[in-house]
Amino acid sequence: MSPGGRQSAGFTLIELIVVIVVSAIVAVFMVLFLNAPVESYFAQTRRSDLVDSAHRISDAVTADALTALPNSMRVNATQTALELLSATGVARYYGQGDKNGVSGEELVIGSPMTVLSSAVLPSFGTLDSFSTQTLPYQAKYLSVGNLGTGPYNAYNSATGVMTPSSTVVTVGANPSATPPPAYAAGENLVTLSAQMIFQAAGAPATQPAVHNAYLVSGPVSYVCNANAANPAAGTLMRYSGYAVTTTQPVPPAGTGALIAHDVSACTISVVAAPFGYAYGQIAILDVTLSSNGETLQVFLEAPTEYAQ
Repeated sequence: MSPGGRQSAGFTLIELIVVIVVSAIVAVFMVLFLNAPVESYFAQTRRSDLVDSAHRISDAVTADALTALPNSMRVNATQTALELLSATGVARYYGQGDKNGVSGEELVIGSPMTVLSSAVLPSFGTLDSFSTQTLPYQAKYLSVGNLGTGPYNAYNSATGVMTPSSTVVTVGANPSATPPPAYAAGENLVTLSAQMIFQAAGAPATQPAVHNAYLVSGPVSYVCNANAANPAAGTLMRYSGYAVTTTQPVPPAGTGALIAHDVSACTISVVAAPFGYAYGQIAILDVTLSSNGETLQVFLEAPTEYAQ
């Protein structure tokens, strides 16, 4: 530069504008390239949450329905709720004549229970064990001959197919130490703290063809609170630890546990198993789960394991 010239430094306004425009273009392209994988990540997370909820629904309802007392599943269609009586064990009892008429070892439907000579409580025997629990143990309820309708309904203690809550059920082993006849290994003695006359269709003239006695822990309910406008507020809850009542309570007073959220629609029904099917009842759930545009429909058929 000549001694008389002026020294120039810095950016011109045009150069600065060009830099800003180029930077903005680069930023736009970066957002476009990064937005797709970020949105894909969040969409995959939402899908995973919906699938997890579907699995929880399937696992919980299937497990409870499988061990439900025969003919105890019922629904409240208006409030979308399923209720059942949870069975903790089943065994074949000795019916009339199965133990040569020995008092206290046979259960005669339609007649007062009898008492073993070595006991002071009404009792009867089973030819197999209810469970692998250490004997003796107590159960909440005992049910025989539940048909789920009319005069044979376990939810109504007056019908005589399930012990009332005030009666203590105790299961022990080998009640008869000496003939006639002695109990074999694996057999159980069931005693009740109060007299009970079990009823069944046709009793006392006709005895049930299958001599099944069920230990019952209590009722369980699934209550669906669907919310199509705001699925995040929609839930499927499981309730337990409440009393058996003739009318189905919705929601019951027991302890509630969240099974699934994001429930936007829900229908529940119970049908009798078709002829020739191995199970007694089938619970059918159709639940729609929704989250920010992602939707998953859960269709579940949950059969009971036991048939009366």
